[in-house]
Amino acid sequence: MSLTRNGSKMSRHGRFTNSQILDLKKTKIFPQSSKHSDSPTGIFLSQSKAPDYGQAHLLNNEALKNKIKEKRIPKSIDTEVLLNKLVTRVESKIGQSPFKKKMMAINPTIEIPSQLKPYSLTPQSRTSTFQIQSPTSKPRSSSQNKRIEIYYLSKLQKAFDNNGSDYFSRIYREHFHQTYQGLNNRFFPQNNNDYNRSNKLTKKCQCKFKFNIIEQITLFFDLDETLVHCNENPSIPCDVILDINVSKNQVVKAGINIRPYAKELLRNLSKSFEIIIFTASHNCYAEKVCNFLDPEQNIISHRLYRESCTLTNNSLYTKDLKIFCDNTNRPLSQVALIDNASYSYAWQVDNGIPIIPFYDNKEDKELLDLEKYLKNMIGTIDVREYNKSHLKLNQFIDQRGPYRVLESLFGKQQQPQ
Repeated sequence: MSLTRNGSKMSRHGRFTNSQILDLKKTKIFPQSSKHSDSPTGIFLSQSKAPDYGQAHLLNNEALKNKIKEKRIPKSIDTEVLLNKLVTRVESKIGQSPFKKKMMAINPTIEIPSQLKPYSLTPQSRTSTFQIQSPTSKPRSSSQNKRIEIYYLSKLQKAFDNNGSDYFSRIYREHFHQTYQGLNNRFFPQNNNDYNRSNKLTKKCQCKFKFNIIEQITLFFDLDETLVHCNENPSIPCDVILDINVSKNQVVKAGINIRPYAKELLRNLSKSFEIIIFTASHNCYAEKVCNFLDPEQNIISHRLYRESCTLTNNSLYTKDLKIFCDNTNRPLSQVALIDNASYSYAWQVDNGIPIIPFYDNKEDKELLDLEKYLKNMIGTIDVREYNKSHLKLNQFIDQRGPYRVLESLFGKQQQPQ
């Protein structure tokens, strides 16, 4: 009877042969070499501790027989364990080989894992363990997946992407083309004296934030189609009817639609900004509207009318901000003009803030978005840099056409609508 597949020869796993067991009484079962004396696969630990079993008792020992049967039955091969060992061995060699140095030389940001995941029978998961991922390929959170809302530009992009026929999509597309034309139109003052015109306005007190005095930003607000809309026909439904004294002998009734949240916007912003109304309308009309928006006259610091605008060679009334600003009183770095007409701020593009025109739509919430944008401006060193990075109006000046502007703004080609 052979206890191993190798017959009477000693196996490489330290098993005992038949001849060794039969020579138990002669104490030849234990090799003198220390190689097998403490082997965990042996029956006894050492020769001195070996019990004195008889041959018959040894052969009738059921526990020993079971041990022998277990050693004779070949163990089942665990494929998954072997593959895991193989993968780990290959990976460790890759990590220690010149391959890793070459990859690091190409891109230092590539991270070669020190230990691969266990082998999986699905090819997709197996491939993913060998995939070299860049640092930016981490799963995005739900908040990151949401589109970051940017004042004016986000709604403009949505209007062109969806090509919707709803009111606000149409008006955003129309306003974009008007803004493009206004900024790319070349004009100059009709009167040469306007080049050197200056009108220094008294500045309100500076605001204090955390015991530090900082420059208070001045906001010039357009009136018509920005804060209100005037109906020449008073029979059209409106929010309020104002009596306008056109002359000493003539009074005109004007129906005024107030843009939603206009009064609340001015009241909230007046706590942190200097508010100035700058309109191209006549003072007899604009004065009555300003009195309605600010009845106590503690919100609007100054009111500028048509005579403060600059008439251009193509009969447009523009608003040259440098006339009211200088480095000592009100620098251009701390001034912004909110106007639905882009040609109004064409001479100081980075000081301009666009807004779609308002007529009578009570679902209009543009002023709420504008308020958030302006409040984030508080503490800005240079308003022009803030507007340039968010609104990118400087990119609107492109003689190649409006759709090239859309391509540079949103990174994809737009087709003419």
